[in-house]
Amino acid sequence: MKKILSLWVIFLLVFAISCKQAAKKQQAQTEKAVSQTETSAEEAQKTVSKSEEVKKIEAVDFKVLEEWLPDKDGWAKSNVKGQQFSYGEAQTSMAEADYVSGSTRVHIQILDSAGYNWTIGQFLTMVQTGFTFKDDNHYVKTVKINNCPGVEEYNYQRKKGQLSVLIKDRFLITMTAENSANNDILYDFFNAFDLKRFE
Repeated sequence: MKKILSLWVIFLLVFAISCKQAAKKQQAQTEKAVSQTETSAEEAQKTVSKSEEVKKIEAVDFKVLEEWLPDKDGWAKSNVKGQQFSYGEAQTSMAEADYVSGSTRVHIQILDSAGYNWTIGQFLTMVQTGFTFKDDNHYVKTVKINNCPGVEEYNYQRKKGQLSVLIKDRFLITMTAENSANNDILYDFFNAFDLKRFE
């Protein structure tokens, strides 16, 4: 009987020691996991900070954007002008021009958002949601042109169309046509751009 009690006491001691060691091991693993989580959080914060730094892009000078506006045979180009804007550290620039051929007028604007998406928020919302609208007189739809996202709209009653295309996730080209039977001329104008300049 004493032998059995002795063995039982030894068993309890071994069990207690094992439990204590297991608890220490568990605590060490928990502390390590917390440490790794904190390190990952710090690294994530650093990554976010670096991303924010990358977003701080200097906008292309508006005079350069004016040179990017295309010339097109048979169309008189006029009213070429540009502007530059600053919002604290953020910068944007734009250039625009009018084109006339017969009774048809086209207006083109280039906006350099410099990576600040809030300046082109409405456009991004439309292309990201695949927005479409259509009634008896008007339609709006998202399109892809040379793998670039765009939004096309046309009013049959007013014979007025618009085509907006985003290049390199920062340059928004917006073209409008008045007294035009369709939007074909706007696609022609887009093809007249030298897209290598936007790289």
